[in-house]
Amino acid sequence: MRVEFRKIPTTNTPFSLDKDGVNYSGVFKKLSPKMVEIDLNIFGELKHTCDGCLEDFKLKIDETSKLLINDGVYSGNDMDIIESFDGFIDFDEIAQSEIESIKSDYHYCNKCKNNFKE
Repeated sequence: MRVEFRKIPTTNTPFSLDKDGVNYSGVFKKLSPKMVEIDLNIFGELKHTCDGCLEDFKLKIDETSKLLINDGVYSGNDMDIIESFDGFIDFDEIAQSEIESIKSDYHYCNKCKNNFKE
């Protein structure tokens, strides 16, 4: 789903998309002519490889985040800004980026979690 910056309203606009068993939903709104805020909820299950035993398991995801997207180069002090250079917000690309960020952390299957407790 792609939305053009200039068409984004200043009021909360709901969205939802499903991708590979994971749901991305929330609201977005324009904060300024070049800045959009997204309140994002991510939940579902994702096939993942355990970082302990290398077995595949279903990783349960239930995350929330607040994202700021800038249309063009951002010149402020905030370091957590996503820059967009084509005048659009690509929600599919943002969803994929958030999943890759979650997957880059260490995740263990239940068997390995129990072994670490001992």
